[in-house]
Amino acid sequence: MAFPTLKTPLTGTAVPLSSLRSRQGSGIGEFPDLVALGDWCRDAGLSLIQLLPINDTGYESSPYSALSAFALHPVYLRLSDVAGYPLIEDQVGALTALHTRAEVDHAAVWGAKQGLLRQLFEKSLFTDAAAEAWLAENPWGRAYAVFSALRERYSRAGWQAWPDHRKATGEQILGLWKELGAEAWFPVWLQIQAETQLLAAVKSLEAFGVALKGDIPILLNEDSADVWAHPDYFDLSLRAGAPPDGMNPEGQNWGFPVYRWDALARDGYGWWKARLKHAARFYQAYRIDHVLGFFRIWATPQGNHTAQLGHFQPISPIPEATLKNLGFDDGRLTWLSEPHIVGRELRDRLGDEGEAATNLALVRVGDEDLFRFHPSIRGERDLTSLRISHQAKGVLVQWYRNRTLLKHPDGTYLPTAQYYSTQAFSTLGQDERWSLEQLIRDVFDKAQKEWEDQGRRLLTFMKETTSMLVCAEDLGAIPDCVPPVLKEMGILSLKICRWARDWNAAGQPYLPVADYPELSVCTPSVHDTSTLRQWWTEEKDHRGFFTALGLDPQTDGPYTPAQALRVLGALMTTRSRLCIVALQDWFALDATLLTSDPADERINTPGTVGGTNWAWRMKPSLEELAAHPTFTAQVRGLSDQRSRK
Repeated sequence: MAFPTLKTPLTGTAVPLSSLRSRQGSGIGEFPDLVALGDWCRDAGLSLIQLLPINDTGYESSPYSALSAFALHPVYLRLSDVAGYPLIEDQVGALTALHTRAEVDHAAVWGAKQGLLRQLFEKSLFTDAAAEAWLAENPWGRAYAVFSALRERYSRAGWQAWPDHRKATGEQILGLWKELGAEAWFPVWLQIQAETQLLAAVKSLEAFGVALKGDIPILLNEDSADVWAHPDYFDLSLRAGAPPDGMNPEGQNWGFPVYRWDALARDGYGWWKARLKHAARFYQAYRIDHVLGFFRIWATPQGNHTAQLGHFQPISPIPEATLKNLGFDDGRLTWLSEPHIVGRELRDRLGDEGEAATNLALVRVGDEDLFRFHPSIRGERDLTSLRISHQAKGVLVQWYRNRTLLKHPDGTYLPTAQYYSTQAFSTLGQDERWSLEQLIRDVFDKAQKEWEDQGRRLLTFMKETTSMLVCAEDLGAIPDCVPPVLKEMGILSLKICRWARDWNAAGQPYLPVADYPELSVCTPSVHDTSTLRQWWTEEKDHRGFFTALGLDPQTDGPYTPAQALRVLGALMTTRSRLCIVALQDWFALDATLLTSDPADERINTPGTVGGTNWAWRMKPSLEELAAHPTFTAQVRGLSDQRSRK
């Protein structure tokens, strides 16, 4: 689906589909709700709706923990639009009760809907022939259907814990399809219903002149149909994340396997291309989640909880011979790559548990009062599973991470993220430190070219596969090679106002919104940040953005509709091709549309699990929003400022 020609800058809104509320809903936003939202957007002068991923995540509320890179989540189905609905209409009471709740209870809604949908499926006349007809157009669907059926059979356990079928070839999947029969037809039937409802909504949006922008996460849950069916495309020995930094000294371990890009390349990136073409059936634009990961990914051995002992991929490691040429013999290399614990420190820090910890995890080095970790200890997880106190485990893990170099199975080495602060590095002579640091600088200088080549190669096939407008989520510590490649390829970067700063200038001033590059998406907040209202109210250390607009959260009181009008008006001066404002930030123009506590409007807090994450629902219904002409006119007035530029 082609994106409309950008003759003028476009303004839009971002909202999770789950957050929409309508009178016909059932505790969560549904595909048909996009029609009502699009109708309001047209009246408000908004040209684009941006969604979070809407893939099947089962009972998991995070949209980034998908069971399939392709399948839509049936939780977004409107039951009353499914054939046969009158047969189960008297059983929707549980969903009616969930609909009155202020927040989304994803698991409860899906649990109730799934049972009702299964009844409708069983009463339908769906056949194997109908399933095969759909599979001919959606070849990914057979593995997904078999995976889904087996997962239900095994009480929704991850495929790694299944008693059988943990590995399956294409021929075996076909055999399982025939064996499972209606159990496997049900997921196919659900996908047909979901696609039908979403495509109908997309057609209405097109008639309104409102584009739909999707979100395509780079990574995939290990417990997914794609990893189960295509394990050769994924390196299950590594987990993706982010390297340690000042805010996260342990780094971030997201728990998702990394790609084997060489294996994907041998297949012409067919899996990725199919994924993009499938998305293009619904979206006119898409956000590449964590675009930096296409250039390089931080990969950590799966035996670790944290990401401290990770490394970038791709990167050319240091051959052993190179290190030996600098004077680091076998003993020195062992000293640099394996933690050594002095007996005195072991006894001082572990006390009465020292002997038990030593027997379980350590080995003595010769006759010295010196210890190393036993070869059976392969990562932090092995240490945290030991039968010793939590405090002792923490000490062992701290020692385990204390490495200057990481030794790979092939005998090559890479520096750890914090090599310069390790015990072994501190014992090196001045010349040894200088030589090693020069070598490490050379490794990362060379890596820049490797990252640039990979990023250009991967983004080229992604951009050429469909006509969707490509937007990058390029946050974090951005390698120098990334911005030029995005610009060269016409891929929009992301400018989040609170982080759009001149980080190299004195005081790290905020960039004027009007100076954002044309080839970008401007937004004041995203799903992983606070809203503008919460930012104003609670995060006053960032008030420089507001003072540049002539406002001051410390002296101007609460974030009022008048303040919101000033801030949003400033956003409309941006040169960015797209300006996308979260629905909650638009609502700040009218206090009646807001919850009493700004924190209740936050969608997700990274690094936390459960609670109110992914549970936000809009306070007014879409019907109430449509009947709110004053608010709609305010949004229209702001969006018209952009369209007149």
